[in-house]
Amino acid sequence: MLVFYLRKIFISAILLAVLMVENNNSFAQVDTSHFVDTLFLNPSQLLALKMLDEADISSPSAYWPKINPTLFFNNVRNNVLYPDKINQGQSNNFCGYATVTHILLKYQPDVYVRSILELYYKSKVRINKKKLKASLNVRAVTGTLKNNGDLQVLHANQLWFLTLADNFKGYLNIFNYRYKPGDEKKLWASTNYAKFNRMVRRIDNMQTKAVGSDLIRPWVDKYNYLKKRIGSGTILLYINSNYMRPSRYTLFKVPIPTHYVVLYEISKTNGLIQIKYWDYGLKTEQFVTKKELRKMIFGITKI
Repeated sequence: MLVFYLRKIFISAILLAVLMVENNNSFAQVDTSHFVDTLFLNPSQLLALKMLDEADISSPSAYWPKINPTLFFNNVRNNVLYPDKINQGQSNNFCGYATVTHILLKYQPDVYVRSILELYYKSKVRINKKKLKASLNVRAVTGTLKNNGDLQVLHANQLWFLTLADNFKGYLNIFNYRYKPGDEKKLWASTNYAKFNRMVRRIDNMQTKAVGSDLIRPWVDKYNYLKKRIGSGTILLYINSNYMRPSRYTLFKVPIPTHYVVLYEISKTNGLIQIKYWDYGLKTEQFVTKKELRKMIFGITKI
């Protein structure tokens, strides 16, 4: 691994030297940001960026009239470079789709770029084990979502999350199948646990082993169960977020799951359980009690 990184540094140094010569030896004229961004990327990320470099990034899409091409392609590139920062925005039901996308960007960024570019240019794509096709209603609104935090300027995320919600359905969506403006905050975009695991299998092309449900917590010792499995695979949690982000104004916690996160570390410290998890474009470390962990978790998916 050390040899791999040293080789990349050596190659980058040579390229910098060549550019300096071509620019009359003026270092101030050389843009080094590209080398900083790509120095420690894996081959899949480099392939994804190559696809972006070869794409027409200036022309608007004939199928997505409200998308700003600059915002769209900047969003795609940043997702590839910084997969931990994939952001679902605020006040919507996109957390399940963001979690699935975070995993796709971590392990298959080239598949993500190929698929989202094809959606942008053609409004349909076959990705791994699922065919996606964006409806007219979704295509008409993408690029205009507001009051969703950072999602307002993340046009690629708008396209991707709305398309996933448009193509994956569960029993929670049964009374609201056809998108209408504002449905990203309603049951149209909600994700029950079976639907979530189906997305992981078909979009991320991962095998899953899941325990838990939408209403009944898994009958396992959650700390020991997670500690035993976290070293041999990626762990996705279906949780009641009130226990992860408690509010002093919350008098009664409704015992239902509301959120999806990716668990990266778990350990015990001074009688408390320390967890490190990803959600909302961030990795967060937090201490919880054994009781809070038990009440928090409704589903555990290992991939």
